[in-house]
Amino acid sequence: EGQLYASRGERCRILECQQVAAGVVAVSVEVNMEPEQDGAAVLAEGLRSLYAKGELCDMTLMGCGERFPAHKAMLAAMSDNFRKFLRLVPQDAEAMKSDPMEGLLTLFVPEQPKPAAAEASAAPPAAEVPAPTTEVAPTDPGVPVAPAAEGAAAPASVVPAPPAPEGPAAVQPPVEAAAASEVAQLVKSQSWEFQIVGVATAEAVRIVLGYMYGVGTGAEWTYEPSSSEVNKDILNLAASNKFGLAHLHEHAARWLAKGLTTANVVERLVTCEEFGLGMLREKIIDQLTANPAELTVVSCSLEIMKHPRILQDLLCQVASLAQRGMVSRAAALAAQAAEAEEKVEKVVETRKEEPKTEEEKAEPEEVEEEAEPEPEKPAKKKEALAKAASKSAFVGQKQGGKALEKPPAKKAKRGAAGA
Repeated sequence: EGQLYASRGERCRILECQQVAAGVVAVSVEVNMEPEQDGAAVLAEGLRSLYAKGELCDMTLMGCGERFPAHKAMLAAMSDNFRKFLRLVPQDAEAMKSDPMEGLLTLFVPEQPKPAAAEASAAPPAAEVPAPTTEVAPTDPGVPVAPAAEGAAAPASVVPAPPAPEGPAAVQPPVEAAAASEVAQLVKSQSWEFQIVGVATAEAVRIVLGYMYGVGTGAEWTYEPSSSEVNKDILNLAASNKFGLAHLHEHAARWLAKGLTTANVVERLVTCEEFGLGMLREKIIDQLTANPAELTVVSCSLEIMKHPRILQDLLCQVASLAQRGMVSRAAALAAQAAEAEEKVEKVVETRKEEPKTEEEKAEPEEVEEEAEPEPEKPAKKKEALAKAASKSAFVGQKQGGKALEKPPAKKAKRGAAGA
């Protein structure tokens, strides 16, 4: 490799020498060029500019008396359903039965002025007028006929009608064939107009197109509909069976949870039920039942009387909350009892582990000393026996007046045992 690099260096030096010998000298020029632009950003900005200015648009959406120019390529790139719909547009009605947008858009065919031949064929035939005739009264062969006066009008001659033309010019195309030719010509022109069906606000169409051109090109975009009606139209346009814009549909669904009041909660619950937003509907009902004051206001309103299903769900939720409250209360009491028992056990264990004081240590020793019996000595035993004998003698005297004397043999035995 070193030899290869050396050979290359030698070649460069040889070339430089040759150029110097030939009078050719390299000149280095530094040119400050602008930094290279991001191609994706330029493309995105160009698409947004074309939409804002309405340039090079090849389709138009019409709704609520307004027209919205757009680009088929941009809408087809953002919506799979719209792309499939464009493939079906030039086909017949049988193919359109499998419309992926379920009749949201219909191809608009403008009315064209009818040709003169079609108008002539459609006009009713004129009434035939009989040709004027002159009747000559029969004359008597003997009576001479007076010659016609000079300047008198000659009898009108009947002009025969021109023969009907023969060949293809005699057959006029029907109206259906003309309409079909207009549709075919419109499709070939690639400039289509679509009528939006089932949309009540033009603002919703503008928001949907702004979302496609904004989010589709990476621009900043915020969702701010002016009313609940606009939000409902956007839920319809962005649904999975329409344009299929899931992200926009999520924005419209989340908007229903903002700014909830006792005046609009019923309307929004109806909207959730209409568009199949079950989870959001359950969350709104949970939040409503968790606030008894607001629930009382809503349950007494006239609006909720028109929707018995919502009222039924509210009652079921309240009943379930009451049952959960009883169970949770019982569980809380049981937990408190267990906690108190644990505290008592801890207190007992800590007392056992604490070191004893000097007083506590001395008390059990004194008790033990008192409890231990001292060994009795023989002298003390004798004194105790004497006391017992004297006591029994005193009792005997008190009872019978005389004390019973014990036999001497027994006394001797006791004395020996004591000794």
